[in-house]
Amino acid sequence: MDKNILTYVVDEDDDLVYLRDVFRKRITLSHALLARLKVQEKIEVNGQVTRTNYRLQPGDIVTVDLDLDETSHIIPQNIPVDIIYEDDDLMVINKPPGLAVHPVKDKMEGTLANALTYHWLQKGESRLFRPINRLDKGTSGLMLVGKSQYAHQAMFHQQKKRLIQRSYLALVEGEVKTEGGSIDLPIGHAAPGSNACRTVDTANGKPALTRFKVIKRFQNYTLLALQLETGRTHQIRVHLSHLGHPICGDALYGSQSLLINHQALHAGQISFQQPRSLQPLEFQVAPPDDMLHLLSTLPPLV
Repeated sequence: MDKNILTYVVDEDDDLVYLRDVFRKRITLSHALLARLKVQEKIEVNGQVTRTNYRLQPGDIVTVDLDLDETSHIIPQNIPVDIIYEDDDLMVINKPPGLAVHPVKDKMEGTLANALTYHWLQKGESRLFRPINRLDKGTSGLMLVGKSQYAHQAMFHQQKKRLIQRSYLALVEGEVKTEGGSIDLPIGHAAPGSNACRTVDTANGKPALTRFKVIKRFQNYTLLALQLETGRTHQIRVHLSHLGHPICGDALYGSQSLLINHQALHAGQISFQQPRSLQPLEFQVAPPDDMLHLLSTLPPLV
């Protein structure tokens, strides 16, 4: 069976009257995706393209072809990419520090989006780049990328239900005295003219919760394990800077470092459910070599 096909067989005990009820109660699709599927005639009942006002009968076989015609405007580039996992719905990427995720107006090349667009073209696939979570250019580690609008939508719902768990390692400046805790501080846009992009904003910011635990203390530095409960822009960097422990090498929320040329922040673990089978999946990757080298050379706290 084509792995891009969703199938549902109508049972005589189903509380479904019309085809549109299948998409409300059995195969949940966004309005935008359902509209595209209709336009491209990707919805069939018993092998025939069918309108959603069709009255269902027991035994009807509803099929949805997720292989939509899509055209990407991202420039394909042969950039090495570390693919940790790939199935028909999504990919798990180990992004190196220094690689931006998506092109911007003044930089249309040299990003993860360019690399994956090339990867798909080499396989004869035309896909849009749909990151499910994002990492800053200087942050390394695991990223999820949806391979279809359906997969991206399904993973977005998992994010809203906090079913996607992400853990990070960060080397911060100074000695963190407590063994662990939670940083529950809202984050909003920084004031105009500020060098930072985001800041703690107790008046107008959006809720943001970060949990942390001390892994090891060094002289003048502390290695933390962190878990995101929300996903605000620059959340870990803003929270740690606000506590007086900016991430080593974070020029935006702290200062540049002679020890490492990017923020020492690594997204090392992620867990979620496969969007179609709901099978639990979990992946872990070690920090990049420069961060491992830094950790191996720092003198421990005596």
